[in-house]
Order: sequence, then C-alpha cells, then structure tokens
Amino acid sequence: MRRNIHVNNAAAYTPEIRRRCVAYHEAGHAAAIYLINRMRSIPPLLFNLRFSVAHSDTVTDFQTAYENYIACIEGGRLLHTLPDTLDDFRYISVENGQDWIRNPENLLNAFEADVINLLAGSLAEAKFVAEMDDEIFTYRLVDPPALENYGGSFDLALIEDYLQRYSPDQQTRDQKLNQLHQVAFNFINDYHNWRAISKLAEFILAADKDTICSEEVATILGE
Repeated sequence: MRRNIHVNNAAAYTPEIRRRCVAYHEAGHAAAIYLINRMRSIPPLLFNLRFSVAHSDTVTDFQTAYENYIACIEGGRLLHTLPDTLDDFRYISVENGQDWIRNPENLLNAFEADVINLLAGSLAEAKFVAEMDDEIFTYRLVDPPALENYGGSFDLALIEDYLQRYSPDQQTRDQKLNQLHQVAFNFINDYHNWRAISKLAEFILAADKDTICSEEVATILGE
C-alpha cells in the first residue's frame, strides 16, 4: 500500500493541504485494516505506517515516482504472495504463515479484505477533499478509475493483480471489484468510521513521525 506523489495535480493544493491528504489516505488504509479485518473475524495483523519525502512533486517517470512515494503501510496485506487461483489455499498457508487460512472460503475472506483495505486509502482521501471543497461525497464520483486522482495508482495496479487471480473473465472481475468498492465506500462513509479515521489522521499529523506502528493505531481507534 503505497501513496504515490501527486503526479497530475501537484500544484492543486498547498503543501499543508497535500500533507493532510496523505494523512487521511493512510488513516483510511490503517482504519480499514484494523476494523474491517476484525469485523471479518480475521486475526490481528501487525503493520507500520511509514512516511517519506518525495524528492520532487513533478516526477513523471513511473518507476521514479514509485521510489519517491510519500507514504506506505508495511505489513498491511494478508496475502503477500498471491496464488494462481483462489482454490490454491494450501500454498498461501505455507508461504505466508497464515495458519487460519484452511480452506478456499478463508482465502476468499482474506482476498476480499485486502482489496477493501487497498481501496479505503484513496476513498478516505477523496472524502477529505470533498468535505474540504464543500462537495457531496458520492459513490458515483469516486468509482475505481477516479481513485487515481487520490494517490491510488499503485493500489489500483495491485488490486488488478488480485482480480486476475479471482477469475479469468473480465466481466466477473469487474463485478467483484464493484462489489468490494461499494463495501469500501460504505465503510469510509459511515459516520462512526469516518470519525475514527479523522481522529487517526489528526494523530498522524500531530505526531509528525516517520513511523507509526499498529499498536498506536489500535490505541487511537479503540478510544
């Protein structure tokens, strides 16, 4: 989960507003990892939020932009190594140490949670921007392609990799993406979840640290 630099709209906001965008983006990821996984009865996951400073806000080369990410979450995914299909659950259990994944249903649960959590970062940033601009945050205006405008390029590429394992059929993949995008949108747009995300984002901004661990996230979200 990497929050890339603003390649297309670097001059759209002040540095302070862009800093807040990043904080809400990462808070969305972290809150989803903590709360969505818990709602799905998935064992707790240890992760770190790491923040960096891109060398340039005008980088256009994709690889250079990847290396100059603004923020990322290390250890936030349940499936670090994807199988060829979601039927190959034994491979996941051995390679990733996910002992609770014991059947295809468990693997599908982890797959869906990862995709939802990947979507949550850009959706949280989009909601922050909408509120800042006094706009209505609607599902229609933040469909998956639109999330590239909110630092979601790398996450969307990773989600596509997940979907390739889900089905060889494009229509089936699109239906699954739309389903999980709706779940992620509803999670971000929920009043109580948004309050928790906002609280975590403000903590990130106030702490101004290079690294925030999952234990700190759990403390903030559990208050």
